[in-house]
Amino acid sequence: MKQLLLVLFFNFYVQSYSQQLQTYSFEQLQQLVERNPRPILLYFYTDWCQYCKMLQQTTFKNKKVIEKLNKNYYVIFFNAETKTTITYNHKQYKFVQTGIKTGYHELVNFYLGKRQQIYPTIIFLDTNFNEIFFLQSYISANDFLEII
Repeated sequence: MKQLLLVLFFNFYVQSYSQQLQTYSFEQLQQLVERNPRPILLYFYTDWCQYCKMLQQTTFKNKKVIEKLNKNYYVIFFNAETKTTITYNHKQYKFVQTGIKTGYHELVNFYLGKRQQIYPTIIFLDTNFNEIFFLQSYISANDFLEII
């Protein structure tokens, strides 16, 4: 009996703490929204950004944040310096090199418009792909929960 309880407890513990944030790609987005409309969270980051790493290790690992995002949003994590060409909304977006080791991705530029490229950047879109919230900063899990 003790072994059964121990196995059940361990199984529950692993399931409750191993829940992961469901993320999608830009290529999947249009079809997902058409099939089941939900708001969209775009998260633009870079590999060198310390605040991005903090956000990914804390806020985006928070159980309550994960539950709310998985239930209510389509979440896209996008490395703003990826060299991959992305086809989104029937258009191709690519990395544009501006120096030896510098550049920007046209897709990030599309969403930032004339705003400065600062990371992390979080943009919420409605089901019609209209921007409803914009943030360029680290945000704690508690503060983030108030927004979502």
